[in-house]
Parts: sequence; structure tokens; C-alpha cells
Amino acid sequence: MLKTERTTQPSRAGNDRPDVSLVVVWIDWYAYHLARFHALLDSPELDGKVTGIELVSGAGVHAGYKFREERSGSLPIETLFPGQAWQDVSGLALAAALWNRLNRIDPSVVLIPGYYTLPAIAAALWAKLKRRRSVLMTESTADDHPRHWWREAPKRLLLHALFDWAVAGGASHRRYLTRLGFRLPRIARFYDVVDNAFFRERAEALRKHYRADDFDLPERYFLFVGRLADEKNVDGLLDAYLAYRRGGGTWSLVLVGDGPGRERLEMTARSSGFSGIHFEGLKKSADLPQYYAFAGCFVLPSRCEPWGLVVNEAMASGLPVIVSKHCGCAEDLVEPGRNGFVFDPAASGELEGRLSHVGALSPRELCEMSVRSAAIIAQFSPEAWAVEVACIAHERPL
Repeated sequence: MLKTERTTQPSRAGNDRPDVSLVVVWIDWYAYHLARFHALLDSPELDGKVTGIELVSGAGVHAGYKFREERSGSLPIETLFPGQAWQDVSGLALAAALWNRLNRIDPSVVLIPGYYTLPAIAAALWAKLKRRRSVLMTESTADDHPRHWWREAPKRLLLHALFDWAVAGGASHRRYLTRLGFRLPRIARFYDVVDNAFFRERAEALRKHYRADDFDLPERYFLFVGRLADEKNVDGLLDAYLAYRRGGGTWSLVLVGDGPGRERLEMTARSSGFSGIHFEGLKKSADLPQYYAFAGCFVLPSRCEPWGLVVNEAMASGLPVIVSKHCGCAEDLVEPGRNGFVFDPAASGELEGRLSHVGALSPRELCEMSVRSAAIIAQFSPEAWAVEVACIAHERPL
């Protein structure tokens, strides 16, 4: 991943701040994990006393798909099971290895991804037994799955016992944590961020020096980036797009990604009789800006999506967005009519209407939406996340 220059946030602590060291754990590190980690390393309040732990470096929780990004060997990140996939290593082995590594590092703060795996529970128990601060990193909302009181009650007790603080993505995630017993002053923000500067600068440079056809892309298109899987509702997007075309729409559709639904989607596209539907396959993060740069609008149609970091990437690249109401980011990142639109995937014809509306906008109106997207996403930055984490590390009010 290309590391762009960052403007570091000013310190909010005095010179007498207590000494802290911090460990951040993720299963397998994607580009956005690296962006967050760089921001922690760059934080003057953490003094570079930050260590990363990656559990596996093969395929992660999505079986068969490896999204991990290569990184500089100079970064203070250790992989516990190099070359191993998440499904190939037992939870007990991961938990034991993580426990031993925490014993060697002995940090004062541990950032832990979720509460539903043995390694996460082990890290939180380690922090509690050692009287260190345990911090839950979470993207869960009340609407992710059906919620039942007989499951929520023990979960509430577990979280209260294991975690001192939490870092969440947005408003819906914080509401759910308060339902589970977290006090709002103990819930930090800006967990779901990407390297805004990377996407903004690359998109601007590409638009300045190239055209869409230099990359074999159509002149104007709707863009999707993500797994071609049922939960992403790409079938619904394709159906809505074909209805838009039957109604006289002229924009193309570009789908970037791979997954179990690709063959079925390609068959539907071929049998539709319409040209202009492009399947680009899985791309590395460094290759995504060329797709964002020349798109007219980004669409995330998911039936269930804890956040949707591709929306951050698209907005940082200066795109209007159309986002399903079931995406965790919709409430925080989409201002309907100003930088995009929200829709209900279950409402027949609603996504088609959104595509038709955006496809009929003037260049000036699209430009105004692009400017607003860039302004909104500027608040959701790796630097903002690092400031929140530093507040937790030094136990200051958020």
C-alpha cells in the first residue's frame, strides 16, 4: 500500500502524561488496517510505542479469498501464523499464541477485534488478569442479525466483564453498545476509516493525466467494489441496473471484485442483451483508484453490511454514493440529496429509481455531490481514529 504524507493531529496531553504502550490485534491485515496502524505510529501522544499483531497471513475469515496487503518489513507487526489461513489454525492455538505474545510485549493497552472468537476472548482475559486496559474494536449494530434477549443478556455480561472501553464506527454502532451496557463516554469513534489521502490524491492525479478509455473503462458508469456474494446483493444491483437500462438509462455498470456469485451474475449479464456491464475481477487496493477516478457514482447495495469501507474510499475519491440502508455507514456518511442517496433493498424499484435519478443529474449537480462527499469523509480519517485511541490510552474524556 502506498503510504501518503499525513498531517498529524496536535497533542491533547501535557508533558506529564503517563507512559503507555499499545498493542493492536487484527486477524489478517488489509490496506485499511495498515492506514490505521500508521496513524497510531505517527501519533505524538503514543510516542511510537505501538505494536501490531496479525493472527494469520493467508486467507482470512472469507474462506478461499486472500485480501491481505503486503507491507514493509520495518513495521513493528508480528504475524503469529505466517502463511496460514484462518480456517487452518484452531482457535485454541491462536489464543495460546496470542496470550504468549502479549506476555512478552506486556502492553498497557490492548485493542481487540470483536468478542466472538477465542483469540479475542483470550486477549481480553489477558488484559483483565494483568490489570491492563482492554479495548473492544467493533462494527456490530442492532440490525446486523436478528437479536434475541436470551442471547443479548449473556453478551451484555460478557462485554461488561471483558472490556473497559470500545471503539466503534458510527452512530448505530454506538447505540448498540449502549444497549449492551457500555456508557457513552467509554465509546470512542472513527474505527471505520481508510487512507483518505491515498484515494483522494491518486484519483485526482488520474483524472488530471488520463481518461477512462486509457484503462478500457466506459465514459460514465456506476461502480461497485466488493465480494460478489449474496449478502452484498449484487444480484439486486444488476436487476435494478437492467431495469434502468430498459427505461432508457445510458450509464454503464462496472463490478470490481470476485466471489461465489460471479458466474451467476455474468450469465445474467450475458443473457440480458445489454452491453456496458464490466466484470473486472479482484483488484489490489493500489489498483482501485483507477476505477473510482472515472466513475460517475458508487453503489453499495448490501442486504447486511456492518459498515462498508468501500464507501469511504469512493467518497475520498470524490464520488456521489448510493448506499443501502442496511449498511452501517449510511447514517453517518450519506446526506440524502447532498452527496448521495439511501435506499431499501427490499423495496421493489427503489434502487432503480436512485440509479435513474443520479444518471439524469447534470455535471454541475454531480460535481456538487462530489464536493460534499469529500467534505464529509474528511472527518472520518486515520488521524481522527488515532486521536480517539490516544484519549483511551491516557484515560482522558473522549
